[in-house]
Amino acid sequence: MICISQFIVFVTAVVLNQYLVQATIFSCNTTAPCGCSKNAVNINSRIVGGEPAASHSWAWAVSLRVRNGLHFCGGSIISPHYVLTAAHCVDDPIMSMLTITAAVGTDSLTDSVGQRISVSSIHKHPGYNKLTHANDIAILRLKKAISFQSSNVGKLCLPALNGIVATDFPLVNSNLVAVGWGKTEFADDSNVLRQVTVTAVSSTAPKCANSIRDTKLQFCAAVNGGGKDTCQGDSGGPLMYYSYLYRQWVIAGITSYGNGCGLANYAGVYARASMYVDWIKSIVGKDGVVIMGQNAANISTMPNVFCLALVSVLFMMRLF
Repeated sequence: MICISQFIVFVTAVVLNQYLVQATIFSCNTTAPCGCSKNAVNINSRIVGGEPAASHSWAWAVSLRVRNGLHFCGGSIISPHYVLTAAHCVDDPIMSMLTITAAVGTDSLTDSVGQRISVSSIHKHPGYNKLTHANDIAILRLKKAISFQSSNVGKLCLPALNGIVATDFPLVNSNLVAVGWGKTEFADDSNVLRQVTVTAVSSTAPKCANSIRDTKLQFCAAVNGGGKDTCQGDSGGPLMYYSYLYRQWVIAGITSYGNGCGLANYAGVYARASMYVDWIKSIVGKDGVVIMGQNAANISTMPNVFCLALVSVLFMMRLF
């Protein structure tokens, strides 16, 4: 039955994500239409405060810039003409008078590698509230299509819930990765793209409860003891979940706000991407946005007996 197999696929993915967190190399499915970059992601989870990303390992990372190439927010490529970011990044009325440029296919804020494409229109979520940060999501349309002929550029997958409630993704304790050019421990923007590993936190945990305003539209992520977080300049950038079943990266959250950077008693707060898939599709239309697992190997069609056996083995591993 479809419902059973979908549930098994989801549970299996969650268990794999939690067991394989110590893996440092993430080799994705290079035939997938989204969620896989030219180079494998290499993560050292022991580095406090994050680390420089491997060259061209996050092909969908976008640096949003204004006059003189000044970086102000991050974003994610979701289709040839559209970039996903946070509403608060483009909420200031002055933004409508400035030329915003999306820099794609580059890991550096100072080189000339990649493509520079101007933004033609801004679509803020109609329910965005600057006081509560509810619906802190926006879509930027580019004046011309991004060229995907370069292997340094790719799309990030949107979540495929497969019958799972949108407010349950990502699950608490899921391992996630954020990327951006935001503040470092030295209070300066990083010239190179950086990555940081965090964990989804329960909305009832003190470090989340004292920051979050809407547990359906938002979720928290942090690490015990602090030291890792997203900071100013990372706003609008992606917080991602790796599916070991599909071997693809999928957007789980959009960096929204927090109290300081990496403080022990405060988690970062993210817009819950799974709540906005329908809205995103209504804006992007047929421009080529891709859901995780779409046009890739359909693992959910595996025989239920095999799936059950796999889950049983993983469950036994957990017991021992």
